[in-house]
Amino acid sequence: MIDTAPDYQIEQIHRDLRNLLRSTDTAARHEAFSRLTAGIDELALTNLRLAKENRELRMRGERLERERDAVLEAAIQGVLVYDTEGRIIRANRAATESLEQDPVGMSGDELIRHTGLRRGDGRAVSVEDLPSTRALQGEKVAAERMDAVIGAGGRRNILASASPLTHDGRTFGAVVVWQEITEQVRTIRMLEEEKARLRVIIDSAPEAILVVDAQARIRLANRAAEAINARPVPEGEDYAAYWATMIYDTDGNRCKPDDLLLIRAVKHGETVTGRERAIIQPGGQRREILVNAAPIVNKSGEILGAVGVFQDITDRKKAERALRESEERFRGVFERAGIGIALVDTEGRFLRANPAFERFLGYPAREMQGRNIGDFVHPDDLDSARLHFQETLAGKHDEDHLEKRYIRKDGRTVWGRLATTLLRDPQGGIRFVIGMIEDITGRKENESLRNRAFEQIEHNMEQFAILGDHVRHPLQVLLARADLMEDEETAEKIREQVLRINARVRQLDRGWIESREIREFLRKNELV
Repeated sequence: MIDTAPDYQIEQIHRDLRNLLRSTDTAARHEAFSRLTAGIDELALTNLRLAKENRELRMRGERLERERDAVLEAAIQGVLVYDTEGRIIRANRAATESLEQDPVGMSGDELIRHTGLRRGDGRAVSVEDLPSTRALQGEKVAAERMDAVIGAGGRRNILASASPLTHDGRTFGAVVVWQEITEQVRTIRMLEEEKARLRVIIDSAPEAILVVDAQARIRLANRAAEAINARPVPEGEDYAAYWATMIYDTDGNRCKPDDLLLIRAVKHGETVTGRERAIIQPGGQRREILVNAAPIVNKSGEILGAVGVFQDITDRKKAERALRESEERFRGVFERAGIGIALVDTEGRFLRANPAFERFLGYPAREMQGRNIGDFVHPDDLDSARLHFQETLAGKHDEDHLEKRYIRKDGRTVWGRLATTLLRDPQGGIRFVIGMIEDITGRKENESLRNRAFEQIEHNMEQFAILGDHVRHPLQVLLARADLMEDEETAEKIREQVLRINARVRQLDRGWIESREIREFLRKNELV
């Protein structure tokens, strides 16, 4: 505010001086002179006061300039001050170092040539496009991306802002502030590339992956997530509102929004793994899923969001149910089978044995468990049994059978007809060997009895053959004597008796031959 007091005082002195010169009255002249003297003294005092204020103002201005210069020099951003002609009249140290020379005096064209200035999208820049030119026209430019090439440093990325300098509504210059963001741009580009790679990895994952922010809004969903939902997963959608009508627990109850595992992770920081849930797709199809959820936390412990991984285990659950049903069927067959069934490991140790196998050897299953099958084999069959087991592990006995003897708990020897098969894991490794044994002790005993009876019959038939030979010789002697006898009637009777006896001997011969043919037929057909 301008002080008008001195002007008023000077006008008053002028009036008093005119009155003094015009007045002829001594008293009036004396009074006018006194006022004039007082006015001059007051004016002198006012001048002294104004001089002091001017010195203070000048000192304050100089201090402000020094402070301004200190701020400009301390600023890490480049600062350029332009006059109304668009020339640089001031540059701080950061600007000078960045431009690699003092830019004071440069015009817009010279600055463009020196820096190779271009727009952030790569387009060329004219003087009219410069932030300084636009600021001189009254425009405020905020954080505009530009690129520059200065010296051998390569392309730099900068953010430029500009404002007009005005006083009493008049523009008397412009100031431009720029900040180099090359490293930030490079970091952002690397983050974007990393995000793109991560997106490819996530999209390639077979499990459904969902990422939500701290407000439980969906921020990322891969293709598997859309597949498991059988519909698109919109980014920005409220997770609870999107999923609450689709997720059910293992008891078939629809999950409440606050019970959704991903919601619990983002709201309460819970980490949950391996929880089974079911999802009902829009078409009504039910899918079994395995859910893992964990919060995303920064270094200070603040929850920024959460990630959920949803694995479709429908096929696995079906396979598990089928396996359980198969195991139940196997258990039923195993327990109720009429033949002995045992499971042994690849070392020949008993794992399980069914009741029929227990009856076969006379041992309860608990006493056989862990023992080697060779402990129960007859010593005379042990070597062949071991060889057969090794060949079975090598896959050589999938269909043939082996008959061998075993020693029961009560010491009796029993016969078994053994068939073996291998049970393999999905990788082809042998899990265990299944042995099925039929008790053929009775058959073996019957065969032994038949063989002994047959041998006795053969012995008897051979004795009959010998007896026939023994009978034939005396009969020949009797026939010779009958031919020499004079009593023809007696001789004829002797001949008739010899013929009858020969007929009987021939019948014995024919019976022995027929029995031998029958025995050969039975042997060939394994009927004896």
